[in-house]
Amino acid sequence: MKPREIITNLFDGELILRKLVERHLRFIFFLFGLVIVYISLHYAVSQTLVEGRKLERELKNLRAEYTSCKAALMFLSKREEISKHLADLGSKVHAPTLPPRRIMMEEYPHE
Repeated sequence: MKPREIITNLFDGELILRKLVERHLRFIFFLFGLVIVYISLHYAVSQTLVEGRKLERELKNLRAEYTSCKAALMFLSKREEISKHLADLGSKVHAPTLPPRRIMMEEYPHE
């Protein structure tokens, strides 16, 4: 190298920078690896959060559907509604008119 190139490289900072990079090359690769790990973890966490929000929305919709189906079933299981449906189907089954009776049995002594 000519003396002029050495002085130019020295004042240009290229010589110092080249020596610095050569000396700390492992550390630079280590930092680069950490950045890649950070980006991949951030992406994974973001995907997990998106999936969680999606599942919460689905759960909310399923809960609303369950409540509406349960209300409809409760309405249809009323005695009047059952009688109406049976009448519409032409069934001769009707609601009992007499209250239930208690049947008492005599106890027989064991032989």
